[in-house]
Amino acid sequence: MKNVGEKKLEVIKKTIENYGGIFELPRNTLLTIIDDEVFFVNKLIFERIQKEKINDNLYSIGVQIGKFQKGNFLLGLECYLIMSSNTKKLKLNEKGASLFLYGRDVFIKNIVNMPKKGYVIVSNIKNEVIGLGNFDGKLLSNKIDRGFYLRTLE
Repeated sequence: MKNVGEKKLEVIKKTIENYGGIFELPRNTLLTIIDDEVFFVNKLIFERIQKEKINDNLYSIGVQIGKFQKGNFLLGLECYLIMSSNTKKLKLNEKGASLFLYGRDVFIKNIVNMPKKGYVIVSNIKNEVIGLGNFDGKLLSNKIDRGFYLRTLE
């Protein structure tokens, strides 16, 4: 377990920007890496673990917000925790959100706001982040959604 270095932090920021996000790390928190996974953690918890020297067999701490793979950073579903509340999201109506949460792609008629083309953070009508997608101007392709975990349990 170690702090995210400046180089990796820049990769994380760039990835968030590619999704239309604005990087913002809340006060008293930090990003740490275990193997290739990046976690969002409270500073006090991080310091306590280091002080107690219990980080040898640690495989998780805080909330996982993504992971590094072949030098690239892959955003996880909880990535919104390190984004500004001003981050623009593609917003879906109720039917669109339901389709998206079932792993389906969503047509433009179910999109409430017109986002930029490319990778986007997807939210429901209540502005709750429900996943990540790729918008081509007509169709939102589902990359990962909150329903994914439940579908893998079957």
